Amino acid sequence: MKRRLNLLCLLVMLVLSYSVFSTLYDFGRGVSAGLKMAKNIKADKAAKNDNPALHLKLAAFTPDNFTCFTDSVYNEKTSSYVPAMYSQLIVSVKTNPSMCTMLISGILSLLEFISIALSVVFFIRIIISINKSDIFNWKNVSRLRWLGAALTFSFTCSLVALIISNYELADAFALKGYSMHLSELLSITTLVLGIISFIIAEVFAIGLRLQEEQELTI
Repeated sequence: MKRRLNLLCLLVMLVLSYSVFSTLYDFGRGVSAGLKMAKNIKADKAAKNDNPALHLKLAAFTPDNFTCFTDSVYNEKTSSYVPAMYSQLIVSVKTNPSMCTMLISGILSLLEFISIALSVVFFIRIIISINKSDIFNWKNVSRLRWLGAALTFSFTCSLVALIISNYELADAFALKGYSMHLSELLSITTLVLGIISFIIAEVFAIGLRLQEEQELTI
C-alpha cells in the first residue's frame, strides 16, 4: 500500500512539477526577452514607443464559421499557400493599459508564483509524512487543504490576469470572422489538482472523525 501511495504521489508530483516549471520557464523567457529588448532599444523616446516588441499580446480565437477558410499560410514544403484558421496569435497592439491594471497584473503574477511555490512545499511535506508511515492524521488534512487552497488561488490569479489582458486587447484588436476567448490560453491542470487535494483532505477528515467516534464508543 505504501508503495502504491508513493507511486501516486510521484505521478502527482510530476504533474505539479510540469505546471511549476512551465510557469517558471515562461517567466524566465519573459524576463530574458525584456532585458534583451531593453539593451537593444535606443534612447530615443519615439523609438521606444514604436518598437513592436513593447506591445506583444497573446490572443486566442474561435472561428465564427468552421466551414469557411478565409485565411491562409505559406507551406514551404509545397511552395504554396494553404487554407488555415487561427487559434492563437501573438500580435503587437498598443492597448494603453492604465497604471492600475498594470499594477494589478504585476501583483497577480507575483501572487501566482508564490502560491505555486507554497503548493510545492506543502506537497513535499505530505510526501515526507507518507514515507514516515504517518499518513492519516490531522496535520496531513491541514496540509492537503492548504495545498488545495494554494493551487486554486494560483489558478484564480492566472484567470484574473488573463481576463484583464483579454479585456484590454478586445478594445484595441479584432479579427473578421473570429471571436476572442480565453479557453485556449487557460490551463485547468492547476485547478483540477487543487480540487483533488480538497477531496482527499475531506476523505481523510471523514475517516479520522469516524475513527475518533469509534474510540469514544469503545
